[in-house]
Amino acid sequence: MRFKTLQTSLFMFLLATATALFGWLISDYITPLFWAVVLSILFYPLHQRVYSYTKGRAALSSLLTIGSILTIVMIPLYIVGALVANEAVSLYINLTQGDLSSLTMLATIQDALVPLAQFGIDVESVQTNLVAFAQSFSAQIGTYALDIGRATAGTFISILLMLYILFFTLRDGEKTLVRIMQALPLGDAKEKMLFDRFVSIVHVMFKGTFIIALVQGAIGGILFMVVGIESAALWAFVMGLFALIPAVGPALVWLPVGLLLLFAGSVWQGVTVLIVGATLVSLIDNLLRPILVAKEAAMPDVLILLSVLGGLTLFGIAGIIIGPVITAFFLSMWQLFEHDYEKELKKFG
Repeated sequence: MRFKTLQTSLFMFLLATATALFGWLISDYITPLFWAVVLSILFYPLHQRVYSYTKGRAALSSLLTIGSILTIVMIPLYIVGALVANEAVSLYINLTQGDLSSLTMLATIQDALVPLAQFGIDVESVQTNLVAFAQSFSAQIGTYALDIGRATAGTFISILLMLYILFFTLRDGEKTLVRIMQALPLGDAKEKMLFDRFVSIVHVMFKGTFIIALVQGAIGGILFMVVGIESAALWAFVMGLFALIPAVGPALVWLPVGLLLLFAGSVWQGVTVLIVGATLVSLIDNLLRPILVAKEAAMPDVLILLSVLGGLTLFGIAGIIIGPVITAFFLSMWQLFEHDYEKELKKFG
């Protein structure tokens, strides 16, 4: 009996060591693997349709689905990311070199600050702090946009690797999932629950967050372009980014911009920004979220806020998805614990 225990313990140690070593081996490629899994989940229904149209040709349907993903998602993302990155870099250079003459928004802010001098406020100090903040902010936004739109050799290799993995996850995903569930010792019910939770949070973050943020950012960018604000694509990206974060939203951009335009004497521009922002941009979330997201799949806003912010800090732009997935895994494990030890928890409290 002791030998059997020793044998089992040694085997489990070797299994854990081998798994840890393999994880360390592929650690630099976790991000392409993660995005391949996410995209395969999101586009699996499309793959199933293509699979039926191609009469069961798994490889061909995977290639056609990848072609659709490139057309619908990746190429537009790259174009937008490159455009936003260029605008952010230009803004940062202008701010750093002191070439502020072309920045009409900064001029608008300066005009709005002038009346504050009569209240004893050091307007020059405020302007200096605003420029410093704008430098830091544009640099950070540019970093996020570069994560999407940069065309470096490393990024190209990562994309190729992701597409290669994506081909096999689409083609062999179901078989691989069955083998993983058979190998895990948690029990089929728990494994299915964890997988369903992972799939649901990916769908929630994409349909209930990305699509809404995309629509809000696009409308905000068009609005800013109409009223003549420069770098409309950059501001559209910023509004879309804020729309990803609950309790923040794109109002953090359009509201102060509208007020500044009013204070600076640009009345029709300011009124237009405030009206369209309050009606169209803000209502998009209330209109689309109930349609796109099932109530039972949603996470509390406070947890989404913390997980998105934490994800952005740790993983960059990919953290928008990775953070909520980690949070969903955390919640699922505690739900399983409460379910399995319900009697003990009631007894020992």
